[in-house]
Amino acid sequence: MYLDHFELKEAPFSITPDPRFVYLTAQHRDALAHLLFGINQGGGGGFVQLTGEVGTGKTTLCRLLMAQVPENVRIALVLNPMQQPIELLRTVCDELRILLPKRTSSIKVLTDALTHYLLESYASGLRVVLVIDEAQNLSFEALEQVRLLTNLETPTQKLLQIILLGQPELRDVLARPELRQLAQRITARFHLAPLSAEDTATYVGHRLAVAGRKRALFSADALRELHRRTQGYPRSINVVADRALLGGYARSLEHIDATMVRAAANEVAGEPLRLSLRRRFAVIALCAVAIVAAITLVFQWSRERASTTAQTTAMPATVSSPPAPSIEETPFAAFATVGQAADVIAGWWGSAGRSGAVDCATASAIGPLCARLRLNESMLRELDRPVALNLRDHGAHPWFALRRLSAATAQIAGPNRLASRSWGSVSPRWLGDAMLVVARPLGYEGVVIAVGAEGELVELIHGSLAMFDQATVASPTRYGDDTAARVRRLQDHYGLRADGLVGPETMALLVALQRSGPHLSDGVDADASVSEPQQ
Repeated sequence: MYLDHFELKEAPFSITPDPRFVYLTAQHRDALAHLLFGINQGGGGGFVQLTGEVGTGKTTLCRLLMAQVPENVRIALVLNPMQQPIELLRTVCDELRILLPKRTSSIKVLTDALTHYLLESYASGLRVVLVIDEAQNLSFEALEQVRLLTNLETPTQKLLQIILLGQPELRDVLARPELRQLAQRITARFHLAPLSAEDTATYVGHRLAVAGRKRALFSADALRELHRRTQGYPRSINVVADRALLGGYARSLEHIDATMVRAAANEVAGEPLRLSLRRRFAVIALCAVAIVAAITLVFQWSRERASTTAQTTAMPATVSSPPAPSIEETPFAAFATVGQAADVIAGWWGSAGRSGAVDCATASAIGPLCARLRLNESMLRELDRPVALNLRDHGAHPWFALRRLSAATAQIAGPNRLASRSWGSVSPRWLGDAMLVVARPLGYEGVVIAVGAEGELVELIHGSLAMFDQATVASPTRYGDDTAARVRRLQDHYGLRADGLVGPETMALLVALQRSGPHLSDGVDADASVSEPQQ
């Protein structure tokens, strides 16, 4: 509809994963490298795990992977893992085109057939890879069956390489104690984060160029608004951008501005459009007429009621007031951006905020440190530090600053106020996205600390690691290979990139492990009742 108007040859923001429109950011290239590593290591064994929120590009990467694998690789792709173990095995066999006995209901028969195929493939120089998408939906029994598949091996090599793709909940699933044997076999992990504002602008420009546009279409303000409203999720960017183009075409606009993006985002989110001034006056007038009519009817009814009541004996009556709304029903204003929540948390540490800046990985010499983490409730309580939480279904203001947390109550902050909420009303709406904010340690200027470094900051690192794993080192002021390995374990535990390097985000996490500073458990009475929000 709008293609000719905007000089496009095809729709630039289709949500179908067309490889021609794929734009790989640095993190997407890293993720693809992790997946290819999982294949190219051959029979090295183990699992490769790739996680990311809905719409971050996991399926697109999976398709790119399948297009780039060597000719000697055979891939079994499972798109619907919500199956019983025997159904999952049959799906794997079907994907590999393994001939099976009709109507078999024996796991042993299926496993034997798969083993025979894998041995033949190995003898022929072929590699076999099992890719499971939406792996967070695997049942415990199915996960255990997947783990058992890694036992198919020769004396020197594993016969099957397994790649698990899933939403962040997959990490929580694999962290369960009963799945520790599977978790120990994961040799590479990677988490896809949303696009940055800069990447969002490049992403939009790339898709427009592929679609035939030869000049800029979205203004700089529109791109910033697009990133703000979609939070950098590629699928959401596509939906809102497409709707903005449709709206711009309907209004005969030559370029898309921030106002059009805002209207498109509101429409996609189902928010009501604002009424024009003339329509507002019409609505107000109509309401006024309705109110006058209602008052007239009530007055007439009251006179008739009084006449009837005078003829009867008056009886005393009590009027019960309506129940007060529960604390969960009390409206509470939150922050529109994570940066606003982060500035409040920085104040709890006695540090000046960054005035809304949220690029935690960027090295800077001043201001607080932050880290974007993926946590479950157990990890949140273990960390025991104030964090910014993103709550779903909270419109354009989804961020809260969590100050205290007891067994049943959460104390949260919005603009200029603190309030207590039942944790049971908060936790179901929190999907694990959190930002940790801490005060910058003395002497740290944002540089990356790696193997070979020495000094007081390395001593701080070792002290924090000891709080995490209770291990000690012979030389606490030197950053050695053992230190890097411990840092990788810490990073992996909290969902950071496990590279063994101490950058700004990892340093923020290490500071959080120290004893000083505010804690979620500060002054918490486990039996405290939920209180009304304070103004």
